[in-house]
Amino acid sequence: MTDNNQSKKPDLYIHVKVQDGRSDRIGSRIGVAFHHKDGTGLNIILDAMPIPVDGRIELVCFPPKE
Repeated sequence: MTDNNQSKKPDLYIHVKVQDGRSDRIGSRIGVAFHHKDGTGLNIILDAMPIPVDGRIELVCFPPKE
């Protein structure tokens, strides 16, 4: 991965979905994502590693507010 993406605003903010015993809720922001130039994927940079629940990690993405 190159550092080119690190100098621009992220395309998406990554949050982890957590279970609170009754339902799921959106948890803390744990990273950012940048679209590939050709549009076929994402570079994801995580500041924290989510803990899997039943072997599953669910991430939720939001575009940055303008």
